[in-house]
Amino acid sequence: MCCEKCKEKMNWYIKGSTQGWICPACGWNIVTTRIDEIDADETEYSLYIKNVYRIDIEKIKFVAKTANVNFNMAKHMLEEKEVCILKAKASEIKSTIAELKKLNIDFSVNPLFMY
Repeated sequence: MCCEKCKEKMNWYIKGSTQGWICPACGWNIVTTRIDEIDADETEYSLYIKNVYRIDIEKIKFVAKTANVNFNMAKHMLEEKEVCILKAKASEIKSTIAELKKLNIDFSVNPLFMY
């Protein structure tokens, strides 16, 4: 792409939530908002925990908060072979998966989660 002001070749850039073309010679630019693919994903995902062998207070607290249930129900959910603890959009699923990994809780996501 060539600059409309000075006709120099423009450079493509992405910085944070902005993307566009900028002229290295005169600084003229064209910019727009950049939305990450994960934030544009409208799919509702289901997050399941499964095969939890060592149940402790940290896992119970996490499941209670995530599934919005009391501690007794959270403990029961952890004892199940596989149970859904969250239905949400991709960005929330991704952050919850990070916590599950820290707690060494096995999980699955349906439909297939690509992030």
